[in-house]
Amino acid sequence: MAQLYKVRVGKQGRIVLPKELREACGISEGDEAIITVEGKQLTLHIHKVSDDPIRDLRELSETISLGLSSEELKKRGDEERLKHLLKRDNF
Repeated sequence: MAQLYKVRVGKQGRIVLPKELREACGISEGDEAIITVEGKQLTLHIHKVSDDPIRDLRELSETISLGLSSEELKKRGDEERLKHLLKRDNF
């Protein structure tokens, strides 16, 4: 059964997730929130931050060529995380 949580948007656009929700979903400080937008509908996806970022960088480096700027590397990393997230959630 779906749970419904009502939250308010603060002055700076911040939304605080209730403790019960964070605990139920295993959301921790430092996790990344990815928001997808379709029309006026927002969907929030939480991405657990890796406990081994060096391994992640090594795996990412195997999929990209040298000569890319740090900005392009970050963009591709973000795209890969989003692709993985959407694949996991069957989007």
